[in-house]
Amino acid sequence: MKSLRRFLSRLGYFVTRRRDDQRLREEIEEHIALQTEENLRAGLSPVEARRQSMLKFGGVEATKQDYRAERGLPLIENLLGDLRNAGRTIRHMPGLAAVIVVSLAIGIGVNTTILSWIQTILYKPLPGVSGAANFLLVEPRSETGGYPGASWLEYRDLQAQMPTLRDIMASQMVPFNVGEKGQTERTHGQLVSGNYFSALGLKPAIGRFIQPEEAERPGTEPVIVISYDYWQTRFRGAPEAVGQRLRVNDRDLIVIGVAPREFQGTMLPLKFELWVPATMAPALLGGTRDLEDRSSRAFSLIGMLRPGATRQEAQAQFSTAMAQLARDYPEASAGIGGEILAFWKAPRGPQRMLIGGLAILQAVMLLLLLAVCGNAANLMLARGSTRQREMAVRVALGAGRWHIVSLVLTENMLLALLGAGLGGAMAVWGTTALRVAPMIGAFPILFQTKVDQFTLAFAILLGVACGLIFSAAPALHLARLDPQDGLRSSSNTPPRSRARKVLMGVEVGLAMVVLIAAALFLESFRTARQMDPRFRPEGVLLAAYDLSGRNPNESSEREFASRLLERLRSLPDVEAAAIATNVPLDLHGIPTRAFTVQGHVRTEAGQDRAISNTVTPGYFKVMAIPLLEGTDFAEMRDKAAPAQAIVNEEFVRRYLNGADAMGRRIQTRAGSFAIIGVARNSVYDAFGEPAQPAVYFSYRDVPWDQGEIHLRTRSGNETALTSEARAVLRDLDPMLPLYDVRTFSQHIDRNLYLRRIPARIFVVLGPLLLGLAAIGIYAVVSYAVARRTREIGVRLAFGATSGRVVLQIIRENLGVITQGAAIGWLLALVISVHAFPTGGLNLPVFLGVPAILLGVATLACWIPARRASRIDPMAALRHE
Repeated sequence: MKSLRRFLSRLGYFVTRRRDDQRLREEIEEHIALQTEENLRAGLSPVEARRQSMLKFGGVEATKQDYRAERGLPLIENLLGDLRNAGRTIRHMPGLAAVIVVSLAIGIGVNTTILSWIQTILYKPLPGVSGAANFLLVEPRSETGGYPGASWLEYRDLQAQMPTLRDIMASQMVPFNVGEKGQTERTHGQLVSGNYFSALGLKPAIGRFIQPEEAERPGTEPVIVISYDYWQTRFRGAPEAVGQRLRVNDRDLIVIGVAPREFQGTMLPLKFELWVPATMAPALLGGTRDLEDRSSRAFSLIGMLRPGATRQEAQAQFSTAMAQLARDYPEASAGIGGEILAFWKAPRGPQRMLIGGLAILQAVMLLLLLAVCGNAANLMLARGSTRQREMAVRVALGAGRWHIVSLVLTENMLLALLGAGLGGAMAVWGTTALRVAPMIGAFPILFQTKVDQFTLAFAILLGVACGLIFSAAPALHLARLDPQDGLRSSSNTPPRSRARKVLMGVEVGLAMVVLIAAALFLESFRTARQMDPRFRPEGVLLAAYDLSGRNPNESSEREFASRLLERLRSLPDVEAAAIATNVPLDLHGIPTRAFTVQGHVRTEAGQDRAISNTVTPGYFKVMAIPLLEGTDFAEMRDKAAPAQAIVNEEFVRRYLNGADAMGRRIQTRAGSFAIIGVARNSVYDAFGEPAQPAVYFSYRDVPWDQGEIHLRTRSGNETALTSEARAVLRDLDPMLPLYDVRTFSQHIDRNLYLRRIPARIFVVLGPLLLGLAAIGIYAVVSYAVARRTREIGVRLAFGATSGRVVLQIIRENLGVITQGAAIGWLLALVISVHAFPTGGLNLPVFLGVPAILLGVATLACWIPARRASRIDPMAALRHE
């Protein structure tokens, strides 16, 4: 009986509801007819009179599709009708639509751009190579954790001992001097194994590639493959380039083919122009012993798993093979193991650091997009309160509840897809940011990022998701509307605003997280930029030269450096000059060297290691690094002084327990060196690094065929020395180019480039998000206040002051805002602890950002509240 009574009760409700809806429909039609007659008497045409009447009663002109639905016309017509109505609705709110579309476009565009960068590193590490993500790095690994590379003979052994990998290929990065005497240019290339191109599955643009037999015997095949871009720029894309001779390091090589357009080599993100058989190394690199010396680990190895093989099997074979090599050749391979790595984990290059930073950046940008969606939902929900009469009329005329949802969803989805389209266009521009990065210096760097089908689908998916997210609240709010309440309620009736306030709190919380993350990134970049490197980079010019290819020996390398320094120091504006093999704060870091030092006994397995740099006398004067003990190195032509080394403070603390270092001897593979000085600690690889032990060797004792010239100027105008330095080098050797000329400040900027990417993104998006949050809060408060005109008028008429009205409105909204901000603050604190584990709590950021956000939120609440408090009470009471 109870169930029967419940059924009859519900049946009675629906019958009564249907009768009420019918009565409302008849009432609306009667009003429309009366209004149409008035419009006709006013001189309007019949069509215009009817249209104006329908617009007056809730925009009924747009309900023609409801009648179609009632008559059962096809769904596609209803959808088209929704789209037409959505277009008309958007045209009537251009400002609001523009805010939503642009904010969504920025959020979607930034997320799509970052995803394209991540996709390049993870799935397309070798541009132009199909299935590049399937290739693995075969990396020998020392017991100290370093990755020293493989020797050529080791590569040959591994080919036979690792059957799980097919076509293991070898490559070595080499700078070449290309051109005739007096017209040489520096170009980067790779020495490669004979199976290099075939293993990558490449097809030449023209000509052919290097064959396996052309990389069997040293110096027998003087052939070369050039890149597509090099073919276009040097040979203007002429087919006759194949067969021509190219002068490389004073050797004539025959061009046999051109690589595909996008291919740039196998060391992400370096871009190479030339590929030469590895067996040409002795002829091109001045008698190098890379092909016969197992201790010369200059090659990188890449392979692909055979069908059915696993990475674990490959790792096991690699470990077994390296253990056998260590037993067979202990002098070169003792303590060397091996590791199979994915490309994004490459120990050389910025990709390992980039992928972590980009992952954090992607997560923060998704939070920003959620905040944008919350802002859009709030704006549309607030606007929905002004459409209650329109939707009530639609329901009264027969539109179903799902049709109201469909209509609102169509309008919002159209806005979201417009934002996704604009965001995709922004992403196309954004993906060129890394491609034109000012990182090209000693090494040519190129990230081939682009928006492809996957990233475009991601942008569209984000747009659809955003449309669904910010459509849910306004669609449900309008679909649940009672038509009688919607038609009969006064526009001044205070609305139920819980949903809007919740959304406002969520939006503020997400904004808090993103703004704190942005501030932390910016603070990290600013701190790094202003950090004291403990040397003086201002007024120093850097430039590089390379003698490889001239068959230099230690005597000629030493003599060339001596003559070069004498000429440079004689220039009027040069205060000090020196040559070093490495420059601090280089993107690729400074190498370490294993050693033993007199007076230190190592208790653990392995070897002691320290940052290693080889410098000429005068280096510490150029860098303004004081010597705390001892003296500078002996002059370059001094043959009497013993081999010398200078260590830094951290070296003395860590390996000598702070004892006197002077006179102790350091033993390395290059020989035994006496410590003659202690230099102050300075920055070597990156700002913010912990103190590292360092050893400086004398260029006199360990000469190199390559050098980085350091010139300190008297006037401080470093660039003015460029032409004079080029002239000095041209006089010494007309064939030798001076390359990678830059000031030390420019060199430091390169080191900070990877930090500058998120910093610049946040510089733009931080204020933008703050503005969007202010707009969202303002819109919600403004709509709510407008709906409370009668209430405010009554309060003012009964003696309430304007200030009290303003204070109450601000208090009502600021409570929700403060709660959302507090939750966002706690979430940001948790994230910062994991993202910056050693940075500590940044009080200026964690106190300043909430203060700014709450200040902006208070202002966004105050403006509409202040405007409402100035209304005339009598006018408000008369207002309908």
